[in-house]
Order: sequence, then structure tokens, then C-alpha cells
Amino acid sequence: MIENMTDNHFIRPQDPSGNATQFEIESWKKELDMYWKRRGMYMDNKTKLFSLIWGQSSKATQSKIETHLNYGQCKNDYDSLGLLKIMREFIFRSDDRQYRYKAEDQAKRAYYNLRQTQEMSCQEYFERVRNVVEVIKSLGGSLCDDMHLNDELPARPPSGYTDVQYEKVKERILNKTLAYGILVRADRGRYGKLIEEIENAYLKGNNDYPTSPTKAYNILVNYRNYNNNKRTNVQGGLDQVAFVTNGKCLKSGKEFPHIK
Repeated sequence: MIENMTDNHFIRPQDPSGNATQFEIESWKKELDMYWKRRGMYMDNKTKLFSLIWGQSSKATQSKIETHLNYGQCKNDYDSLGLLKIMREFIFRSDDRQYRYKAEDQAKRAYYNLRQTQEMSCQEYFERVRNVVEVIKSLGGSLCDDMHLNDELPARPPSGYTDVQYEKVKERILNKTLAYGILVRADRGRYGKLIEEIENAYLKGNNDYPTSPTKAYNILVNYRNYNNNKRTNVQGGLDQVAFVTNGKCLKSGKEFPHIK
């Protein structure tokens, strides 16, 4: 829950069929017991986590959080996930009581001004990008616009485009926007040559730009620059490789879903 900032949804075992054997029925009962036990433990741990986070917060932080419009509901439900999201908004200078256009401007400015520093690992850099984008999303905004719709949409059918087609295209545009942003704002000391190589390849007719945030992350963590003698101990190149396949980091086991 903390790693992905999304609630965990347990899948209830399907009811046995009418002609199920006694063994199948007993197995289903065991699975159902495990389902309720795991769900109960999860809710209990979420409640304990709320108290832990709140107890470790400073008085100044608590006072700031208490001003959030959603805090009252989070407190009543002991919603630790909601509390973490509120804290994340304040970390990235978002305030639900301030002028909405100001909040949007600050959130987008935080995204465009974000750069990977020399000391920042790729994983930390990726997480910061995702957090800033989530704040923009929580405000009802998006980094996707209609500028590239004509480039991404297929040939217009006689009946026109459907809503599903529009949504898929917008998701593709957003993924490409974020992927380019992650690449171009990476640490130039480690990835300056990589960025130049991709730019030069595009001028030659080869489009090697990543098309999703996960693909951009993969390029950064697996890139090896033999000419860079001032290698740092942070994650980058092959110093600390963390392969990502199918949206999952094989080193830490952490999920890296597409940022939406």
C-alpha cells in the first residue's frame, strides 16, 4: 500500500458450484476463512499505521495536516493511506484551501523544475516524479493536452472517434510526455551522453525515445557510459542495476506502474 500509494483489494474466493464435491466445499471454506483473516489483519494494520504516522509527526506537521479538508474523514476512519496522501500534498506545496489555479501552477512548476541531482538514485528520482504527478492529478489537472492528438489518433473512421479511442490516445500521450520528462531531466553528469545519442539518432530518422515512464526508468538504470570516469556511488548506469520488467523492479520487488 505504501509503495504503490493504492489500497490493496483482496479477491474473495468464488462460491462453489451446485454440484461441488465435499472436498471442494471444504476447500472453499478454508479459502474463505483465509480471505477474511487476511482482510481483517490488513485493516487492523492500517489502523495501527495511522497511529504510528501521527505519533511520529511533529506538532507543526500535525497542525498543518489538521487544516486539510479531508483530514476529519481520515481521522474518523483511521485511514493511513489518506493521511499519507495528505502529507504528500503538503510536501509538494499543495494546499486544498488555497486558490486552485495557484495550486495547479505550483504543482506543475514543481514537475518542470524537478531535476535528478548527482546524489539522487534513479529509484528516488522516479519516485519524486511520480509523487509530483500524483499531486497534479489530485488537483484535477493533467500534463496531457490536445497538442498531439492528430499525431496519435488513427485514421478517422466514418462514424468518428469513440470515447475509448480518445482515452487510449490521451494515456499514450501522457506516457510519452512523462517518459521524455524523466529522460531529459536526468542527471547530465551520468546521462548527458545518452540524451545526446537519442537526440542525434532522432535526427537520423531513428526514434529511440522511450514511450512510457517505466521504459525511461529502464534506460537510465541499465545505461553504461564508459567515458564517465567520475562515477558516483548512487544508482545509475550499471553501478546499482535494478531491472524493471512488466512494471516491477526485480531488485527490490517494488511495483513501478505507469504514471497516470
